[in-house]
Amino acid sequence: MPTRRKLIFTGIIILILVAMGLGLLSQWGRAVPDGLLLASGRIEGDEVVIAPKVPGRVVMVTKYRGETVTAGEVLVRLSSEQIQAQLDRAREQERYWQERVQQAQIDLDYTARQVNTEIAAAEARLAAAQARVQEAEADLVRSRQDFRRYDALLARRVIPQQKLDEATALFKAAAARREAASQELAQAGALLQQARLLPRTVQLKQQEWQSARANLAAAQAQVREAEANLADTIIAAPADGVLLTRQVEPGEIVNPGTPLFTLVNLQQLYLKVFINEPDIGKIRLGQEARIYVDAFPDRFFPAFVSRVSPRAEFTPKYVETREERVNLVFAVELRADNPEGYLKPGMPGEALLRWKDTVPWRRPR
Repeated sequence: MPTRRKLIFTGIIILILVAMGLGLLSQWGRAVPDGLLLASGRIEGDEVVIAPKVPGRVVMVTKYRGETVTAGEVLVRLSSEQIQAQLDRAREQERYWQERVQQAQIDLDYTARQVNTEIAAAEARLAAAQARVQEAEADLVRSRQDFRRYDALLARRVIPQQKLDEATALFKAAAARREAASQELAQAGALLQQARLLPRTVQLKQQEWQSARANLAAAQAQVREAEANLADTIIAAPADGVLLTRQVEPGEIVNPGTPLFTLVNLQQLYLKVFINEPDIGKIRLGQEARIYVDAFPDRFFPAFVSRVSPRAEFTPKYVETREERVNLVFAVELRADNPEGYLKPGMPGEALLRWKDTVPWRRPR
């Protein structure tokens, strides 16, 4: 019995020594030189919630959760009958106001030309009437002088009565012509005044044209809005990525902002690691790093420090003593270069951060 106990005790001691040796060997194998920091974490990505801009009934869903999509790939189609009807009405209003604008432009141009023509014609009539008044006035002066001379000659019985009668008739005719010319002058003046008021008509026509143009612009805006709403019934992937969730099925009624899919952008992936508080001072934004994943053991993925948490994680209370502070960790995000899309959200990975530029890179074992 003592020998058996001694053998068992010796075996236990050997197992303990072997375990300690393996642990030390593992730690030695994973050790990195001073100037490099080793950290582990999981690949994560910026999530994008895909939601509609317009309400509608879902008529088609093309993708499922977990599928990879490319930017611009159609994910969901919504019913578009109502929006198409709105677009048709808006286009009809646009055509109507286009015709109104054209007609208003024609009226404005015609009225402007007519105003200038009528003012010029009225001014010409007035000038002609003034000339006729002057001519009639001259004839009246001459006939008055003849009448007075013949009247004096008849009183002295130098001429017969017939001559005076003729002079009297000419005098009366000249007076009548002068009166008619004066009336014509007054009418021409009144017509010119009316013609000079016509520019107000042009202003009214211009206001009608401007109002029609404003209504046309409003109708065109409604067309653009309806076209945009119609385009928004087709919901596409905003970027390359993987669909983490699908929250919609055909036949559902959705409103603007209703989540349909959650997409993680494969071009915006990062490895989230945790750095001990004593080492956090070695980390800076933009710092160079390398990411290693088990799926691709023969390569690394370039990365850089894109975010450092401003406070410690996993600490439920305010820590004041140095002994407690050394147990704190800070979240650090390493933005990965993933142009080929090899990295996927959820992959475990390791990262090396170089905080001394002179230290060469060394792959962790």
